Amino acid sequence: MFNKNKVFVINIVSAVLVVFALISPGIASADSATQAVAQGYSSTSPLQPGIIVSLASNNSGSVAPLNINNIKAMLGVVVSYNQASITLGNQNANNQVFVTNYGQHDVLVSNQNGPITTGDYITISNISGVGMKADGNEPIVLGQAAGSFDGVNNIEGTASIKNSNGKSVNVNLGLIPVDISIANNPLAAGPQGLPTVLNNVSKFATNKSVSAVRVYVALFVAVIGLIMALTIIYSAIKNGIVAMGRNPLARRSIIGGMVRVIAVGVIVFAISLGASYAILL
Repeated sequence: MFNKNKVFVINIVSAVLVVFALISPGIASADSATQAVAQGYSSTSPLQPGIIVSLASNNSGSVAPLNINNIKAMLGVVVSYNQASITLGNQNANNQVFVTNYGQHDVLVSNQNGPITTGDYITISNISGVGMKADGNEPIVLGQAAGSFDGVNNIEGTASIKNSNGKSVNVNLGLIPVDISIANNPLAAGPQGLPTVLNNVSKFATNKSVSAVRVYVALFVAVIGLIMALTIIYSAIKNGIVAMGRNPLARRSIIGGMVRVIAVGVIVFAISLGASYAILL
């Protein structure tokens, strides 16, 4: 009876290992490729590195500074030609700019929504192409600040915007490094944001913003692993009890076999958690 259980357990563990091997290298390679690539686009006006852009409405091969009213069209950040290991485009072409949507790059930000500190989520401000600290009112974030900007030091320029009362106020602009990973705003309420529990768990595990798709895939893998582990443990306990009822003299060896199979169930669950963590990364 236990020989059959061992064969079943070995098959289950093998299947989990195969799934993990297929999933994690693909995710890692996809992340590496995204991080290394900057796509070339045309632009009707010069765009300095650090400007947040979207595709131009009338030309899919052209970009323009992102407008807050078009926040869901956020494409990425303008970077210098030599800031990415792979660039797709011709650096000598007229009005050519290079845009990336992953990795750590300098981004032009303002203090419109208050001082920015490391770890704050960055989104688009009322100034086209310029970021600010996000709160729960924006559906999309560019990524998380890897530096700070207090609006007093390291000022690159100033701009005038209208506040909620319609009065013009001046804000200061600066450049800070941002870990770019465009995603739904984890601070936002409603269907576009993750449930609070899942958001907190993913942030605690990775210390960064994780897209909803990755979180749900990781959760699915963890739940499947838990179900498989519970099935293995339940089968071991049930068969062990039946075996001891039929052969009380072999109680010691039967319990030893149960413990080993239960340990395998725990290992299966641990593997699924490892796969989930790799997906989140």
